[in-house]
Amino acid sequence: MSATRARRIEVAGASLTSLSYLFDEATKFFPVPGGVVSVIDREGLLGERSFGFADVERGIAMSSSLRFEIGSISKFFTALAVNRLIDDGRLQLHDTIADVLPWLALSDENLAVSVARLLNHTSGMSVGADTLPDDAGEIWNSRECASSTATSPNFHYSNLGYLILGEMVRARSGQRLADFVQKQWLGPLGMSNALAQVTQADKSSLATGYWPTRPDHPWAPGDALSPSAFFEIDSASGNIAATSADMTALVQALLGASGGDPVMDAEAKPVLSPALFERMTSDLAPTGEPTYVHQGVSQVQESRYAMGINVERIDGHLCVSHGGGMVGYSTFMLVDCTARIGVVVLTNANGDTLASHLLARIVHDDVLRRLNGRDSLDGLSFDLTVRAGADPVDGAVPGHYVGDDETELDVFLEGDEMRIRYGDETGRLFRLIGGRYVTDNPGLRTFHLDWYFHGEERGFTYGATTYRNVHGGGTVPSKTGAVHPLVGRYRSFSPWFPEFRILERGGALLLVAPGGVEAPGEEEVLVEVAWGEYRIGSEEWLPERLRINHVRDGEVISVVRDGCHYSRAFSD
Repeated sequence: MSATRARRIEVAGASLTSLSYLFDEATKFFPVPGGVVSVIDREGLLGERSFGFADVERGIAMSSSLRFEIGSISKFFTALAVNRLIDDGRLQLHDTIADVLPWLALSDENLAVSVARLLNHTSGMSVGADTLPDDAGEIWNSRECASSTATSPNFHYSNLGYLILGEMVRARSGQRLADFVQKQWLGPLGMSNALAQVTQADKSSLATGYWPTRPDHPWAPGDALSPSAFFEIDSASGNIAATSADMTALVQALLGASGGDPVMDAEAKPVLSPALFERMTSDLAPTGEPTYVHQGVSQVQESRYAMGINVERIDGHLCVSHGGGMVGYSTFMLVDCTARIGVVVLTNANGDTLASHLLARIVHDDVLRRLNGRDSLDGLSFDLTVRAGADPVDGAVPGHYVGDDETELDVFLEGDEMRIRYGDETGRLFRLIGGRYVTDNPGLRTFHLDWYFHGEERGFTYGATTYRNVHGGGTVPSKTGAVHPLVGRYRSFSPWFPEFRILERGGALLLVAPGGVEAPGEEEVLVEVAWGEYRIGSEEWLPERLRINHVRDGEVISVVRDGCHYSRAFSD
């Protein structure tokens, strides 16, 4: 072993040991039962740490030998399969959906979309609804979904686009995508325990996935978790289950391909060649997946999506990354092609949980700091409790707030903790990574709290109500007007996006969701584009639509969101 690698192993071990308290904090301040953190270089594993539980109910500790569903990281393998067909002359980047899938009755705009635009999410298609278990059926079910009206390509993440790529692989290879990926990529890469499809027979080999016990309100620290729904999947947008060792093999291959030292197959041919890596990281979308970085950690200077993977710049380093969100699993992979180090975090938390993203970036930054003789990141905290000294411009401040529905709440300090009183109940106030607030006050559990600061006016929004600080220059207008027939709570049996509420505030209709893998993390405005049809989001080019399905006695009883049906809930 070289002195350089021995030093890396020493540093990776020291980093994981030093940050172990942060892994434990993740299980307290995020809905995370447990996980595995791995640090990797071209030669293999540098260090690894398991934390928390693989099965909470049975008290089974987390183990790196277990599989996790890696969700959208699987898109890289779909892109690899497409590129193998391109190299074989069976598919071209300029081929359109109409060229490859003549049976698919999409709109003319969608049929003209090329393979290249599907790969980097600039097709203009909606994210998709994931309502059916089979990709072909889901594509057919989504055939009437709108497409972007933009004249120039925008990055807009689309699971639906990758389902279509999977069907293209089937059409041009004569094989199911899962079989093609297993044979052409997982085996040759040395991902010997990875599965290209997950069936009921595989359930016992996976860490048990979890999600919040109460899907009808935002999760707050201390809330219960329950085992999530388990279902078979072989989708081109997220089909693979893998162990930590499998992900180590993938990172080795990415580091090898990016550094001119590719992993070789049994015939001494590159599995993932430098030329293929260059192609797959070159056709960049205008932007990429959202980046979530803890305060004090090196920021992402640029993130743009290429073919099944994000290309990032962090402190001038070329990095590739991808997150994976499944029902019951949240993962993140970050590969630093400049420093020749990768980090993978696998958790059995629901897919909208950001702890895996944050941990991967923290560990990556901490290892580099230690290797370069700089101060480590010891002392970071995941404690989301709002405390004294919170930024008054960018965060909640103590005060008395009056709502436009004439209810009141008080924000005050108890010790150094900021608390919130509503009625006769008080609770802690937590600030989430994205800047939104939640509280464990029993009277304020239905919605997130969002802080706003406009001129001299400060306040919160909570559902349809705006609370203004009456001592901070705010005025309190009264609500007037009839209730819009769409306002209410809607549910489906989809585990990806189980429910949302539509509310009216300030003259605008808003779609708000408490959580969910495919649910929006912020409030989304509903803009009427035709009678009974609404665009989800303020930007004109966005393709997501919500349509009124039926009205009874002046009240909407069901709606369709991009092919997924929701009915008005009997409870509120």
